[in-house]
Amino acid sequence: MQMEKNQDILARVSRGDMTAFGELVRTYQSYAYRLAVRILCSETEAEDVVQEAFVRVWRNLDRYNPEVLFTTWLYRIVTNLCLDRLRAMKRHGVILNRRTSAVDANPDPPSAVDIEKAVSTSDLIRLIRTMAGDLPETQRLVFTLRDLQDLSIDEVRQITGLSEASIKTNLHYARRTLRERMKCEYGVEGNP
Repeated sequence: MQMEKNQDILARVSRGDMTAFGELVRTYQSYAYRLAVRILCSETEAEDVVQEAFVRVWRNLDRYNPEVLFTTWLYRIVTNLCLDRLRAMKRHGVILNRRTSAVDANPDPPSAVDIEKAVSTSDLIRLIRTMAGDLPETQRLVFTLRDLQDLSIDEVRQITGLSEASIKTNLHYARRTLRERMKCEYGVEGNP
């Protein structure tokens, strides 16, 4: 049902229907934004990327392959724009502070007891997202798509263009790094 609805909206958008394009943006904007924030660790940068992503969707809709899920195509656009943005910031010496207010708001790091209590809360999730911001680019991308966005390995492969083996390897290293950091910094063991 959702796929048929998407195809109808996409057909209307391809005919220049701005109302349909607005519906498409409203439907997928939050998904694209969450992905961009998780990769860039910056709300401002994510807003810019999402806006550019939908401009590219509008301009390149004739290149969309209906055999691929629209979300996969959109995620690929967002992912590529995020990676381009990260590279540009690196070239220009701009360093994003990966440790967001979730960690910086409290000058004293949480104790192991506090972290253990937060296992079932959003605090731990926020901590993992923050720590993921410090991962190398490919590891962060794969970890974000697979573990934070809950996409399948095949979807991650379609979005990133990486091989399944490369995805699994990068995911393994990302998870291991996060586990080690949690253990070292907070005395917590377990899977991120």
